[in-house]
Amino acid sequence: MKPKELSGKNPLFILWTGDAGARRFGKFSEEIIEWEMNNITTELASLKKLFGGKVPIYPVIGNHDSYPQHQFPAKNYWVYEVAARLWKQFLPEDAVTTLKEGGYYALTITKGLRLIVLNTVIYYHQNEKIPTTEKDPGGQIAWMRKELAEAEKNGQVVYIASHIPPGSTSDPMHTEFVKPFLDGMKGYHHIIRGSFWGHLHKDTWQLLGDTSSGSTDYHVAHLASTLGTKTGKNPSFRRYIFDDSKTFQIDDWTTFYMDLPADNKAKKITWKELYSAKSAFGISNASPSQMHSLTTKLKTDNALFEKAYKHQTAGAPRGSCNAACRKEYVCLIFHAYPTEYKKCIA
Repeated sequence: MKPKELSGKNPLFILWTGDAGARRFGKFSEEIIEWEMNNITTELASLKKLFGGKVPIYPVIGNHDSYPQHQFPAKNYWVYEVAARLWKQFLPEDAVTTLKEGGYYALTITKGLRLIVLNTVIYYHQNEKIPTTEKDPGGQIAWMRKELAEAEKNGQVVYIASHIPPGSTSDPMHTEFVKPFLDGMKGYHHIIRGSFWGHLHKDTWQLLGDTSSGSTDYHVAHLASTLGTKTGKNPSFRRYIFDDSKTFQIDDWTTFYMDLPADNKAKKITWKELYSAKSAFGISNASPSQMHSLTTKLKTDNALFEKAYKHQTAGAPRGSCNAACRKEYVCLIFHAYPTEYKKCIA
C-alpha cells in the first residue's frame, strides 16, 4: 500500500543502499547470498510495481552481500555478476556493464541530473582482498572523477550513492583509502547536490570535503537509518525533497519510523513521521552552508544537540552523551579526512 503522504505523487527515484545478506553466525554460502539478493530484488520490483512501474529504483551493493562476508576484490567478482543479472531490469545497458565489472555504475536520472553509484565495500576495513597500499583499487576513483568532469561539462549536477561512507565512523573504510577517495571529489563538490549512504544504521549526516573556514568545496552526505534493528534502533527510512528541477538541491528530509515495541504488541505495522529536518533543526534548507551552520550550533546548543543525537536511533531509547561523546559526534560530521578528525578530537 502506498503511504498516504505520497498519495497522488511519485518520487523521482528510489535508492536502496545495500546489505541484502543477513548477519548470520551459522552457515553461509554463495548460494545463500545469491538467494538473499534475489529476495531483495523481488521486493524492489514489487515496490516499483506499487508506483505503477514508473519510478526508477537504483540498488547498491553492501558489505554483507558476499561470501566470504565482507570480502570484495576490485574487479570481476561473482557478486558483481549476480547483481548485474538481477538488477538489469532496473538499469540501462551501460550501467549494467560497469556493475558487472566492478560493482559501480552511473546514469542520467532526468535532464540535468546524473547519479553515480559507487562500490565502497572494496575499501571496507574488514576486506582483506585488497592491499591498503593500493591508492585506487580497480581505478574506481579515477572513473568517478571522470564521471564528475563529464557531468560538469554537460551542465549536469550529481547525486552520489554508495554503502560505506568515508570518515572515522564506528565501522569505517580502511583509513588509507579515505583521503584518496575524498580527494577524488575535490573541485567538484559544487555540482554534487548530495550523497546518500547506508551501513552505519544511524540517522545522521556528514560534511564531505574541505570544511575549513571560508571553503565551499564540500557537500552534504546523508546517512539514513535502516529497516533493521541493529544498534538498538527502530526500523526507519527517509524521504528527501529537492528544491526544483534545475538545481536539485536537497531542501528537506523526513524520517519515518516504526515503533517496534508498540507495533509488536499491536501486531500491526504503522509508519509514523519522526521528524522533518527543517522543522526539527530550524534550517531553511539542507544546503551545505545551512548544514555547516547547524553542525556548528551543535557544539553549544544543548537542546539542538540532544535532538540530533536522539534521532540517530529513530525514536528508540538513546543513552546519554557526555562532553567527549559530543565532541566526537560533531568532529565526525565536520571532518571525514583522518588527519583533520584527529586534530578535532585531540
